[in-house]
Amino acid sequence: MEHTKELLSVHLSNLVPSPYNVRRHSSGQVEELAALIDSQGLLHNLMVTEQVTGRGNARKVRFAVAAGERRRRALLLLQQRGRLPKAHEVLCELVSPERALEVSLAENSGREPMHPADQFEAFKALIDEGNGIEDVAARFGVEVLTVQRRLKLSAVSPKLLALYREGGINLDQLMALTLRDDHALQERAWFDSHTWDRTAAALRRALTAGEVEAAGNALVRFVGIDAYEGAGGVVRRDLFDDDRSRYLSDPELLRRLAIEKLESLAIHVRAEGWSWVEARVELDSHALRQFTPCEHTLRKASPQERAELADLAARAKELERQGRVLSAAGEWSADEAECIALEEQAIEERRKAIQDGLKIWATEDKAHAGVIVTVTRQGDPEVIRGLVREADRKARVRSRKARGGAASDATGDAVGSSVVAVPRTFDCSEKLLRRLAAHRTAALQVVTSRNTQVALAALTHAFALRVFGADSFGSRSALQVTPQLQEHALLAAADDLKGSPAWQALQTARAEWLERLPEQRGDWMGWLIALDQHDLLELLAFCSALSVTALPSAGVAASANVIADALGLNMVDWWEPTAEGYLNHVSKAQIVEALKEAAPGLVDDGVTAMKKDVLVLKAAARLAGTHWLPMPLRRAAA
Repeated sequence: MEHTKELLSVHLSNLVPSPYNVRRHSSGQVEELAALIDSQGLLHNLMVTEQVTGRGNARKVRFAVAAGERRRRALLLLQQRGRLPKAHEVLCELVSPERALEVSLAENSGREPMHPADQFEAFKALIDEGNGIEDVAARFGVEVLTVQRRLKLSAVSPKLLALYREGGINLDQLMALTLRDDHALQERAWFDSHTWDRTAAALRRALTAGEVEAAGNALVRFVGIDAYEGAGGVVRRDLFDDDRSRYLSDPELLRRLAIEKLESLAIHVRAEGWSWVEARVELDSHALRQFTPCEHTLRKASPQERAELADLAARAKELERQGRVLSAAGEWSADEAECIALEEQAIEERRKAIQDGLKIWATEDKAHAGVIVTVTRQGDPEVIRGLVREADRKARVRSRKARGGAASDATGDAVGSSVVAVPRTFDCSEKLLRRLAAHRTAALQVVTSRNTQVALAALTHAFALRVFGADSFGSRSALQVTPQLQEHALLAAADDLKGSPAWQALQTARAEWLERLPEQRGDWMGWLIALDQHDLLELLAFCSALSVTALPSAGVAASANVIADALGLNMVDWWEPTAEGYLNHVSKAQIVEALKEAAPGLVDDGVTAMKKDVLVLKAAARLAGTHWLPMPLRRAAA
């Protein structure tokens, strides 16, 4: 049916919402539409019906917008901002009330939304015409970052864009592929991978293989992104990550800059008179075992140092109190826990720096000892003084004997923690293996801390290793033992560990003991001597437990598994196969196998044909409460 159009110009103030408008729900956001109207003008007329109220001199005629309400609100927004005059008039098409509902329904129906790929290419065309990114963003009412992202997507390989139009790639996968501009690399990352290994995370890993991810990397923090780029290093930035993940493409350059920075620090240390000073980018406990610590004395702390140590102790106690309050209130979020943990770590590092500064070595001792300047796992410089090489130690002993002196050859060793090395009979990535081992470690620490007999046996075993010559490195303490606490190593291996029941149990116990200990650390030894023996054993068990590790790194698995069996450790009490903690990190076949092992009935409705992301969600729900465990978490044979 043909309708005669009646066009009229209506004052913007005389346009009102219409009861005939079928669209009842809208986001209410008209910023982008207002920008489009401001730059392009009103491209479509508003459809209105006449609305008369009052009589005689009180008679008012207004026009209700049956189709175009969002355009009306966008025009009002432009008028409020001074982009349109107060007397602005809008061209409208007048329709009868009988047609108003039909017109509104017709306008909101039958419209095919633009495919995102068409939008990407349209933005690219505008830039190719000579428009600036900021100008395009302003004209279309979007952020500059939005324009940059759409341009990045438009530059993906044409083959992959075509596949995206057909539904063969989702938007998350396409965004991951933008990490590299090389079309050949993008295509290889996609077409050479298995279908189950095409998650956005897997594609990012494939495209950044051999590069250094800046987040959490100690050398990146130590060197600094600006210094790396200033030396010609290339940084790849992920535009689609809200945290703006960065990848450094030249690990060798990063390492060279770190060594140069360490060497500049070593210059000042050499002036202290040591026999040797060495800069090392990486230094682990195994490398330190080559050295014997040199005797030192302690100078008296200055008033300023004593005051700072007292302030640090007070703040540490306040953080513990905050943690207990949050935990008791049930408001303990992962972000709050991380903030408290980071500040506690900073306090401990500063306290250690002050205490290290109190150490004094004799000139004679410096003549046969040296220093290593290195980088901590947090990316801070660390200076380890008073290290004696084995050859220098033996030479000094021979020299003393030649002079007829009594050569004391007593050295202290740091006793390593028990390590559970999970056999590699389970087909999974090294990263997942470490994640599972971190959860097993936290659980093992909890149950060890609750069994004084096993904890004492484990500690005695550690002593025996040293006494009978099975270990070789230590620090000069009266007890000759240095516990290696595992907190940071476990958190690095499993980013979901803080939400586990084992972690929460450990933190609660730690807070309770810290509350009981004297405020001044110098009073601790006397307090412990006077402590009831039962309480002393409880504290010893807890402290011993925190040195336990089950990370797959070194070989005393037999003794650690004996501990786990003696304690009856069962990981079903401490772990569940969640999407983030397990299922996202294994193949579809392994997920299906897990469902079959948990209960045959869990795979009876076509789960094998599901896409990976759908299968992960289904499996997480179905495995919850089944007590299923992957092989690395099942109890080892005694």
